[in-house]
Amino acid sequence: MRIIKNRTGNVLPRPLRILSILRGQWDGQRAPALQALADIGHEVVYVDELLELDGYRKLLQRIKFDVAVLWGTSLVNLLSSFDGTFFIEEEGIPYVSLWTDNTIKHLSLLKKINTPLHRGMFVADTRVIEQLRGLGWDNVFYLPPWHIDPDIFKPVTPRVDRICDVSFAATFHSYEAERKKWRGGWSSEMSAAADTVIQKSRENINHVDVYDCIGDNWDVSSDEFNRISHAMYFEQKAIAREQLIHAVGAQEIHITGIGSVITDRANVIMHEGLDWNDLSPLFCSSVINLNLTPWPRSCHHRVFQISASGAFVMTDWREDAVALFEPDEEAVYFKSLQELPDLIDRYLKDPKERKRIAAAGRRRFLNEHTAAHRMLELGAKLYELL
Repeated sequence: MRIIKNRTGNVLPRPLRILSILRGQWDGQRAPALQALADIGHEVVYVDELLELDGYRKLLQRIKFDVAVLWGTSLVNLLSSFDGTFFIEEEGIPYVSLWTDNTIKHLSLLKKINTPLHRGMFVADTRVIEQLRGLGWDNVFYLPPWHIDPDIFKPVTPRVDRICDVSFAATFHSYEAERKKWRGGWSSEMSAAADTVIQKSRENINHVDVYDCIGDNWDVSSDEFNRISHAMYFEQKAIAREQLIHAVGAQEIHITGIGSVITDRANVIMHEGLDWNDLSPLFCSSVINLNLTPWPRSCHHRVFQISASGAFVMTDWREDAVALFEPDEEAVYFKSLQELPDLIDRYLKDPKERKRIAAAGRRRFLNEHTAAHRMLELGAKLYELL
C-alpha cells in the first residue's frame, strides 16, 4: 500500500480521500490517473499488492475513505476472487468504476453491484452507455480514454530498427487459434450465436457490436453471453487484422506486437512486441500509424497515444472519435478498409500535411485529453455523486 504523492502542492477546499486497488494485469497503465488525482489535491491511497479478503477488510476499517476509484479490470477480478457480498459494499463505502473495455461483456459479474453504493460507471463509448441505460443501469457516464500520460507518450527520437512507412501496433493471433482458445465447452446455441457475429464481421469488414447483433436473443447478464462477448472480442480482433493486411495489398506494413501469427507475405514485416510504456519510439519511427477500434463508437486509446507522441495516426471512423480529434485536421479517418490504399498513398506523398495533422493532434491532446484533464472531470463528478 502506498500514498500517491502530490507533486504540485495544489490544495483543495475539500479533498477526497480516495482508495484504489490493483487487481489487474494492466493496472500500471492506469496509474497515471491516480497520480493526476493526487496532483489535483485529493488524498489517494493505492493498494498495489494483492491481499487476502481479510486484509482488504482491515484496511477499510482502519482508514476512513470517501470513495473508492476502481479500474474496471480490477473490479472484475475482485468480484471473481471473492464470493458473497462485495467487501467494499459491506463496509458501506461509495465507489466508482472506470472502464477501458466494453462493460456489457462483464454484466454476469456486475449485476450484483447495480446498487446505490456503486455511484458511477465511467465508460468511453456512448453506444455502450445507451445499451447499459436500456438495461436498467442509471449510474453510467461518458468519459473518453482517461489514462494517457504525456510524460510517457511524447515525441522522442525514432528507433533506427523501427523506421518504416506504415506501422500497426497490435497483438496478432490467427483466427483459428482464437476460436479454439475461447470456445471450449460451449453449447451449440452459443456457437451458433458467435458464428452469426463472425459472419457479419466478415461481411461488413468492420467491428460488429455483440450486444447489438445478438443481444435480443440472450440474457446479457448470463455467464453464457459473457463468454460469447469475451470470445468475440478476440476472434474479431484476429479477423480485423487479417482484413487490414488484405486491404493494404502490396504496401509494406510493419506489425509490432505479441502474437502467434506467421506470414509468408513479403510485404508484412513482423516485429516483437514492446512494453506499453515504450511505444512512443515506435510511433515516432513510423510515417503512418494505423489503428483499428473494437468499440461501436469510441475513440481507441491508441489514437491518444499516437497523437500524444506527436506522430501521424490513420484510424477507423467512430462517431465519438471525430468529436475528440477533428477529421483531416488532427487525425485521418477511413470509413472502410477499402479506402486505405489511396489514403496511405496520398499521405506518404505529402509530408507537409502529415506533419501539420500530427502537430495539431498533439496540441489537441495536450489541451484537452491528458490524464490530468480527465481526472479533473472525474473529480468534479465525484463531488456530485457523493
